[in-house]
Amino acid sequence: MLFANSGRLQYSISDIPNFLRARTLAAKADASIDQARFQEVIGRHASEGYDSYKYFDKQLWLRSKMMRAIELGLDKSAYASVLDLGCGAGYFLYCCKYLGHDVHGIDLPDYPFYRDMIALFGLSRTGFRIEAYKNLPAINRRFDVITAHQICFNGHKTESLWGIGEWDFFLGDLEENYLNPGGIIALEFNEEPSIGFYTRELRTYFESRSARIFRGRVIMSRDNLRSQLSPATSRVVAAATAR
Repeated sequence: MLFANSGRLQYSISDIPNFLRARTLAAKADASIDQARFQEVIGRHASEGYDSYKYFDKQLWLRSKMMRAIELGLDKSAYASVLDLGCGAGYFLYCCKYLGHDVHGIDLPDYPFYRDMIALFGLSRTGFRIEAYKNLPAINRRFDVITAHQICFNGHKTESLWGIGEWDFFLGDLEENYLNPGGIIALEFNEEPSIGFYTRELRTYFESRSARIFRGRVIMSRDNLRSQLSPATSRVVAAATAR
């Protein structure tokens, strides 16, 4: 089904206008890609398994990521700088680039398929493994929009799933070193077995920062990252971040 996945509802009827616009824009973005080079890239990596193969459906990924760009208003906004964390094959960044924005990605440095796709799309990227309680690499610039889609760097499907402490450190690093004043952070979570997208405690933590939360997505502005913590939540954060 177009508006559902195997788990929770992915899109609703109210998303139809955005979906139709995303489909149109994605088709135009697709037409701007060197199709012969794309076929060369997927041909080189055809035997690598699902981690690469899942990205071969170019039109599907462009439509999906164009939807994310539209949800953030990037199809209608003026020039913006965009940082995508865990950028993978680069489809979201390419959509943003097609819309006229300045883009950069961070992802694993040692995955050849990602490197080839990033080169195909003409994107800039920093190779880095995102880990708990570890600052991101110095890029020496700031961004208006910072995103992370279908997040796996948070210990997805492991016993080391990030909690409040890890996320507080991570968001603090983004705020201090990467996010422009007035900028936004948009996170898209994968579902965890028996938990859902996040624990109740983590959702409360995000809510304390006046985040907009819907369908596994968490969107917050820099102005609210630190200003809205209640005394009770502040104590939880302090306990979680004690090392």
